[in-house]
Amino acid sequence: MTGDEKSHKGGRPKSAKGKARTKTISTRLTLAEWKAVMKRIADAGKKPLHFLRELLLYGKVEAARTQEDRRQIRMLEGGCNNLNQLAKTAHQQGFSLLKGKITDLLGEFNKIIERI
Repeated sequence: MTGDEKSHKGGRPKSAKGKARTKTISTRLTLAEWKAVMKRIADAGKKPLHFLRELLLYGKVEAARTQEDRRQIRMLEGGCNNLNQLAKTAHQQGFSLLKGKITDLLGEFNKIIERI
């Protein structure tokens, strides 16, 4: 082993200078205030740290995607794969044979996008 390998401690590398978060802000809340804040955090679907940092920096918090949204997006991704396969087949066999299937698939895409 060389001297460099011996001094490596492992773990997460240090943040670049000026990028590390070294300052903190704290506050005291009543139980009712704390419950109200925790409800808003839960409704947003975020961790308290991320919620509060976003609120302080940008003045608003955009809710995380729900499980249903993520499921719908996965369905769109799968549909894109199907569309790609249909396009390949259309190039090989002719578009007129697959026009109905492609139109149906695009209709499904539009329904999913409206739900999201």
